[in-house]
Amino acid sequence: MKVVGDGQSSGNNSDNGSNELSSGSNKSSPQPQPKAQPESQPPSQKTSPIINKPVAEGPTAQYFERSPPNGQQNLPNGVLSPLPTPTSQTGFMQTTPLSGYEDFTRANQDGSDNGSSPQFMMDWSQMQLPMGYEGMPRPDMMLGPEMGLDPNALPLGPQGESMVGMLPDFTHSIAPLQTPIETPKFERHFSDLDLGTSTPLFQPISRHISHASTHSIHSVPTPAGDNGGEMSAIVAAQDGWSVFRCTPTVSSAACPRTARPNLERLEQSLRNHEVWSKWSPTWDESEFASGEQLAVMQLQESTRDKLLAITQAFLHKALDIHQDNGSSLNPGSASPSRSLSSNFVLLPPARVLEYFLRSYANSFERYYSMTSRGLLDANELMHCYNDKASSLLILMMIAQGAMAIPSIEGRWLAGGLTEACRISLFDLIEKNIIMSGDPIVLHSALLFTALAAWSGDKWQMDIAMGQRGMYFAMLRHSGVLEPQQQAPSQIDRSNTDALWNDWIQHESRSRLIYSWVMVDQDLSLFHDTAPLFSVTEFGAPMPDADRLWHAKTASEWTSIFEQVHEFSGGFSSIGSGARPLSLRDLFRHFLDDEIVAQGIELTPLHLRLLLHPLQSLVCQYRQLLSCFSDTVASRQRSRAVTAASTRVRLEEVQSLLQRWYDLADRYSKANPTCAMMQANLAMFHLISLNAITNFAEIEKLARREGVDGSYQQLVWLHRRCISDVEETVFHCGQVLRLIRAMPRGVRPPWWAAAVYRAALILWTDSLTHNDAVSSQPSGLFPVPGPSFAVDALPPDHPLVVRYLTKREGVPTLTKRDGSQMAIDNAYGVLSHCVDVIKEGVSTRFADGIRGKLEKLARS
Repeated sequence: MKVVGDGQSSGNNSDNGSNELSSGSNKSSPQPQPKAQPESQPPSQKTSPIINKPVAEGPTAQYFERSPPNGQQNLPNGVLSPLPTPTSQTGFMQTTPLSGYEDFTRANQDGSDNGSSPQFMMDWSQMQLPMGYEGMPRPDMMLGPEMGLDPNALPLGPQGESMVGMLPDFTHSIAPLQTPIETPKFERHFSDLDLGTSTPLFQPISRHISHASTHSIHSVPTPAGDNGGEMSAIVAAQDGWSVFRCTPTVSSAACPRTARPNLERLEQSLRNHEVWSKWSPTWDESEFASGEQLAVMQLQESTRDKLLAITQAFLHKALDIHQDNGSSLNPGSASPSRSLSSNFVLLPPARVLEYFLRSYANSFERYYSMTSRGLLDANELMHCYNDKASSLLILMMIAQGAMAIPSIEGRWLAGGLTEACRISLFDLIEKNIIMSGDPIVLHSALLFTALAAWSGDKWQMDIAMGQRGMYFAMLRHSGVLEPQQQAPSQIDRSNTDALWNDWIQHESRSRLIYSWVMVDQDLSLFHDTAPLFSVTEFGAPMPDADRLWHAKTASEWTSIFEQVHEFSGGFSSIGSGARPLSLRDLFRHFLDDEIVAQGIELTPLHLRLLLHPLQSLVCQYRQLLSCFSDTVASRQRSRAVTAASTRVRLEEVQSLLQRWYDLADRYSKANPTCAMMQANLAMFHLISLNAITNFAEIEKLARREGVDGSYQQLVWLHRRCISDVEETVFHCGQVLRLIRAMPRGVRPPWWAAAVYRAALILWTDSLTHNDAVSSQPSGLFPVPGPSFAVDALPPDHPLVVRYLTKREGVPTLTKRDGSQMAIDNAYGVLSHCVDVIKEGVSTRFADGIRGKLEKLARS
């Protein structure tokens, strides 16, 4: 099977750093056969379709910029426990940079000139308007009260002066046509450095912003309360996230609401026609140059017109629902004024919408493939299905693609469309309950859930977690989870087109079902909750091979189907109705260890789905273990037997995880590396980490909850949080290796959350290393084994195998320049993981995660 290729990460083996060895179980990580072991050496001190239709094209641009350096500033000696402070320059508490705060304050001092332009007289009949957008009305018509013109929607002049001040106030008489006015002065308390960050008070950002974004930021006055184009309400609510809580939290009641500001930013963005007419994304075409990439059809004018009309209705409905909430907004998050007489907006040009659809196809569809024939045709969706349902689906695709592109316009568009579509989606189901089982509606609900859950907006994240249960129930009640007894096909086997179309209908149903399974797994894993679905519910066939799904013609599909479902005796499988196993049946074969023996062919998607029940088992036993007491009295009673048996069962699940890894390794050796398999392996290591760590306790430790600062308590907490140090370090390093190996523009939406978990676990382990290293006299104790880059070497590397089996070696992390750094310094570990996040695409969610890690590093 041919799959999409992707980049590989590499790292240099270095012998720098040290590690404190401890014993533990080896059952949760891949244990290849040991190879020839190198001699142990003391470390050195080196620093270490194509169907003849027009297809949308995109520009080629550089997609990677360097991150700005951070300033440094010493902080007071407040520590978690009375550990000796390291004397090295990289000590955890000795040098703690303030993440470029001085650069931020300098950037904020840049504004417009102190003096305004001199007063002048303007003849409105002679005023020349910009030509940035077609269909511009005449000047004499613009001033009529019946037009209801909003001055905030006007384009901007070439010198950056807004035309807002050039128009009379519409609430008063417009009789005088010649009015002495003064060119308004706008305070620019932001710059390009502020874009792409959700923590502008701590770190200026100067990466991943498109050229058009830069133009718009210097052309449009930022609404009051915004920081560098980002809504201050979203930044202020980050400490109120219900997940990823490594810093002191605030109550949800204290977090500003963002629904109406999101809608008004969307409205303001859609009115800025000049910016959209010049807008273009910034991405690296080499990351998308794959044969498996979906092509995007050009939008027809009729499609865009119908989408515009329905978008207007969605936006007005959402604004009406939230109109009573405007008075409750924080003063600092005030939204731009809106004209009461006209809410008319226009969608971006078709060229821009195609960019967003292409971004969606190249990122989200790689992991949740639900578009057949290798072609994303919004025209067919709009004209062949229910207007509102198909519009919801297309708008959610556009929002998903906009979220993956690092521009302030994309953020405003994604945030506003997510809120508007959420309200209209719920309204559509309420008015017609039959639509709750419609595939287009369920597809739209899936996109909303995934988009809102990783949006970086506290309220959208909470709503996604709350409403996913409703959508899961809709999926169950639609009856699609159970196998359907299919009558013998009445289609003539010689009619391959009819057979192909019938197969696509059944395959679409399977892919919709199991995409919900993956979303359930993603959310439950990173929220440390049990999945809502049970493996026994899934009796429907799993999706077939991607080669069949992406076939562009009936003849191509027929040829591939014969290869995938080959019958013995030379019989043709075309028209036989052959389908893959259900997840329930496949997991049964997996438990019996019959997959290899029976020759069951697995795809990357099948391997990903097998992780869902394994994750459920790990979550169940970890929750049970956390309920037992650690006191001596409890260990003397019979309840200790229950705890011991629970640990044994957890070890059995770890052995099942090892069996899964063997199947994944077998597939990887026979097929090219693809983004889906990299995501699968990252999920495997994250689930394995859950089996040997208590992440909820780790976050409590990071928040200093119940910590008295004594060394004895720190050692006890370390033992409670991490049960096997070597296994933990190995899995964390592999998570970082796999994330960095993925193409930056096509990573799964949860990639920053994976880095966050690895960062906090390594940080917890480093707290005890600080004391162990500083308490030993320098040079008296040899380092046990060579150092190696745990985040650059594959699991079957001899040094990694030696570290896991013999507990020998000193793991290190790999910087961007290839040098190595030890993992025995808490601040260094967090700073490195912050740099890993900076290497990826800047989104609201990734910036929020980065800001939390930076805040923890400074604490």
